[in-house]
Amino acid sequence: MTRSLKEAREQEREVERLNSELDLAKEIHAQLMPQKLPNIPGYDIFTGYYCAKEVGGDYYDFIPVDGEHLAMVIADVSGKSIPGSITMSWTRTILRMMAPLNLSPADVMSKTNYHVAREIKRGMFVTCQYAVLNVRTREMTLASAGHNPMIIFRKQTGDCELLRPNGIALGFDKGPIFDRTIREKKIKLYSGDRVVMYTDGIPESMSPQREEWGEENLVRFSRQYAELSSKEFVRLLVQTLEKHKGDAEQHDDITVTTFRIA
Repeated sequence: MTRSLKEAREQEREVERLNSELDLAKEIHAQLMPQKLPNIPGYDIFTGYYCAKEVGGDYYDFIPVDGEHLAMVIADVSGKSIPGSITMSWTRTILRMMAPLNLSPADVMSKTNYHVAREIKRGMFVTCQYAVLNVRTREMTLASAGHNPMIIFRKQTGDCELLRPNGIALGFDKGPIFDRTIREKKIKLYSGDRVVMYTDGIPESMSPQREEWGEENLVRFSRQYAELSSKEFVRLLVQTLEKHKGDAEQHDDITVTTFRIA
């Protein structure tokens, strides 16, 4: 009996330690997210972030590059809990150091990868989508480090484009392969167009029958509801994911950044 009580107390202390670690990871995570959204005339921007029970490593950001360029970032760290939060923390710090006055997303990603790859724990990596938007001309340059494609709804055609320039995740390689692989894509946006950036927690949202919601559904949703306000677009998207998930557990963070041009 004495041994059983001792084992029970040890298990209880371990549960308390894990819960404390999760609480700390959530606190770190919350502090790193932007405290407010950019307020840019002609752009309706909104972001939704919904943390899973076990803290993941999703990250989004808005970084001023110069007087008329804004960098938009969305990323997903492979690790969870404290390791994932720490990796996300210094990835964010490095990106924010490299972004100012640099109009090349590929160059920012290469410089970020140089530092991330030398510090990241073996087996971990960071997928990242990084776009630089000229808020005056509506021109955008995109690079992707192994991340989900960007969805662009075109008002003129009523259809969606999926953009994922070539690139491998941050941390896989210390430089030569990453630098040879990373590419940029330049696009022009027009009135009524909508951009959707997201992490894999959205298409991989699981139903009680373990069926993923899927990227096709996200593209279909983006096309159908493109003309809503961005806040309403995110609200309805989350509501749709909740309906699909039912009483199943949310297994990954859900993050989406979207904007529509007036």
